[in-house]
Amino acid sequence: MKRLLFLLPVLILAATPAARADIVYSGLQSIEIPFDFNGVSVNIDKNISLLGQPSLWNDEPWFNIDFGGVDISNSSRFRPVIADIDRVVNLDPLTFVSASSSFVADASASSFHLGSDPGQFLVGAEGYMGFAFESFSGAPTHYGWVRLCLNDAGTGTIHDWAYESTPNTGIFVGAISAIPEPASAALLLLSLTPLSRRRRR
Repeated sequence: MKRLLFLLPVLILAATPAARADIVYSGLQSIEIPFDFNGVSVNIDKNISLLGQPSLWNDEPWFNIDFGGVDISNSSRFRPVIADIDRVVNLDPLTFVSASSSFVADASASSFHLGSDPGQFLVGAEGYMGFAFESFSGAPTHYGWVRLCLNDAGTGTIHDWAYESTPNTGIFVGAISAIPEPASAALLLLSLTPLSRRRRR
């Protein structure tokens, strides 16, 4: 009877469905940001980059960075985390990007993100841009991050990015693999409890 009481919470948790969270990671990219007006554009959803701005800019989740990182532009399907009206924010690692974050409202451009003030990108140092994106108009929202190094005196680098594959699910900046669901962790912990009590006897 005592064993059944110990197993009851485990059985309840096992019967509770848990949404699986998976992170889509780009792999190391090291995309150079040219020091010119054209810059480089990245499509988060398709994992591609190209010089200049694509013709179907607002139909897909694109962002463009030019002059090594001086200007960051985004399509209406890709919206960076911002402060003020449209200043892209340099997020600390493990910042949680979700629906509660502040995003630019539509297609926009930012040029006030470099500097030494809190939330700005330091020239030549790695930083993180958080974002929300939709694959197309009416598609669900996904949240993610981009790791990059900006330079206002030469070429910068877009290192890599990741996003949560489950729609409307937040992500920690820098995460490249999913964290086990709370139900799974609790299930493991509870299943070990009877064993630990048995060993103490």
